[in-house]
Amino acid sequence: MRHQNRVKTLNRTKSHRKALLMNLANALFNHESIKTTNTKAMVLKRVAEKLITLAKRKDLHSLRLAFSFLRDKAVVKKLFTEIADRYVTINGGYTRVLKIGSRKGDNAPMALIELTQKKEE
Repeated sequence: MRHQNRVKTLNRTKSHRKALLMNLANALFNHESIKTTNTKAMVLKRVAEKLITLAKRKDLHSLRLAFSFLRDKAVVKKLFTEIADRYVTINGGYTRVLKIGSRKGDNAPMALIELTQKKEE
């Protein structure tokens, strides 16, 4: 039975789900805004918030933990140098999910997930 089991499985195995979330998190931190299904966006929000909180600590252990999940040196470097610096004074609420309607092909509910603090140019 699934009592007290709060993991959204997304109809995938654990390894497939981990790979999916890794790819979505890499894309989110690279582009700072991505479009995906609503359910995936809600699961990704939890993962991204934890990674940004980890990056705010700025120590070697948190860097290695982030790299063990993301597996991309460029994205981890951007997360720890650019993205974490924007959220130093903020505790939580690093991402927002905006529902944008349904996908044309299969009518899946779509959402836009983005970082709340935009890059200053």
